[in-house]
Amino acid sequence: MAKVHSIKQADDAKYLTIDEAASELNIKPTAIRNYLHAGKFTTYKFKTLTLLKADEVEAWKDRQKPR
Repeated sequence: MAKVHSIKQADDAKYLTIDEAASELNIKPTAIRNYLHAGKFTTYKFKTLTLLKADEVEAWKDRQKPR
């Protein structure tokens, strides 16, 4: 994981779990973990949870749409 930030409070609307992000992008959670490890997403840690910012996932989704 290249970019990891610890947060003290996790807002449900602002962050997604790995499973939620994978579901949103229609890919497997393993792919999300690989992306996190490669530094393609910023990783946020809240207690034992690994989270991604919802807006970052949405931006990724928009970039992947065929034009």
